[in-house]
Amino acid sequence: MLTRSRLLAVLVAVAVASPGVGAGAARAETPAASSGGPAKAKAKKTKRAGSKKKRASTRARRRIKPNMPPGWSWPPSKAMIAQGDACVRKLEAAEVAWKKSRREGKIATAIKVPAMELGGIKLVPTFRKPPFTMDCHLALGLSQHLPALHQLGVREIHFSSIYRNTPVRTGGTVKRVLSRHALGLAIDIRAFVDADGRKAEVLTDYPKGDELLLAVEQALSDSGGFRTVLTPRNDPKSHYDHFHVEARVEYPKSPPRKRKPAS
Repeated sequence: MLTRSRLLAVLVAVAVASPGVGAGAARAETPAASSGGPAKAKAKKTKRAGSKKKRASTRARRRIKPNMPPGWSWPPSKAMIAQGDACVRKLEAAEVAWKKSRREGKIATAIKVPAMELGGIKLVPTFRKPPFTMDCHLALGLSQHLPALHQLGVREIHFSSIYRNTPVRTGGTVKRVLSRHALGLAIDIRAFVDADGRKAEVLTDYPKGDELLLAVEQALSDSGGFRTVLTPRNDPKSHYDHFHVEARVEYPKSPPRKRKPAS
């Protein structure tokens, strides 16, 4: 028969030999183990980081201003198509011979001017062979305002590009929006040739204060017929070697589409 003191000694020995039994076992189970451990905690942290990055990306996209003309949409709305038809009628009234062209990029009213002459001035490409696809509004703008350059003595414009599916580049930085070149609404001019055959190049002659180049720059800027005229004066980092000229165009806003009633 066990005495009281002997019983206590046995219980103490059992407790020492089995430290994980009873209350000790309950204490050994940590919160991390019961909730899935470090792997689950890391997964939650990664998910939170991903959500934060997605929100930041959304805010950045909202801050980017579009570079499309007012009222522009793609594919072209009925209002844009109607305005394009009106544009080609104006070209015909100005006796500019044109041909319908295969649509490139996001050119709404794609045309070609086979003669590559507008406002009495020849358009001479520096790289590829003509004709070149452009939006009707660029051809119309040039036909209306190049006569002023003709009066200054300009007989040829040497250009490097019209349609080009590239983003905006200004101030030495590439923006995350399409250039108006992608719409066929802009032309990059590298040189002008006068009536005497002298060629004034933007890269080499503009820094010298060439009178013809300065007069052309002033005439284009003052005409009001172009949305933007970028030159070495207002953008020396990205337009040090050419004049970037954009046609001005605004499309009428189309009425919102009517939603079909739910059946």
